[in-house]
Amino acid sequence: MTYFSKSRVEAFSDGVFAIIVTLLVLELKVPHLTHDASMADLYKALLLLLPKLVSWVISFLMVCIIWVNHHRILDQIAHITHGVFWLNAFLLLWCSFIPFPTALLGDYLTNPVSSLVFGGVMALMSLTFSGLRWQAYRSHGVLKPDVNRAHFRKATVRSLLFGPLLYSTGALLGLVDYRLAMAVFALVPIYFIFFNSAQQSVAHQPGLHAKTNA
Repeated sequence: MTYFSKSRVEAFSDGVFAIIVTLLVLELKVPHLTHDASMADLYKALLLLLPKLVSWVISFLMVCIIWVNHHRILDQIAHITHGVFWLNAFLLLWCSFIPFPTALLGDYLTNPVSSLVFGGVMALMSLTFSGLRWQAYRSHGVLKPDVNRAHFRKATVRSLLFGPLLYSTGALLGLVDYRLAMAVFALVPIYFIFFNSAQQSVAHQPGLHAKTNA
């Protein structure tokens, strides 16, 4: 079986994530005014930037969450196989595309198509992430011996139901009201930052990674 260097895959992935979060902020441009000294014009111009700012914050936090989960799964992987490498590459493919739907959402916040595109891209990204987890779980010798396989399998099933389903729901709710879509998209980072982190800290305590049969 062909193995890839785990350290190089991690370094490459981290580099891609660093570039993505940098590209996200490039859409926030200083407005140009006809009357430079007009406080009212600058105020209005800054208000027009608010949708871009909101979409940037949501996407930035989402990319950070992806990186954290990516770090956690690679920490549990002993070997990078051919399948794991290419699923990781496809995950990075969707992640590198995130700046486009982010810009689209910022420019056309009230247009249902922008919510569909944003939610669709994020759903495909999360679906690929779940595929990466399944590949790691099902491939012999990929996970480290001390990883709790039962817990890893449950987390994989949960990611398959939670990620793609939630993003798809947000995309479809955009057809009803863009505010519902934004509420769902904002729920993702709120959940992972304030609720899921506590569960992960418990799951990673010593003694919870004893090897079990799935």
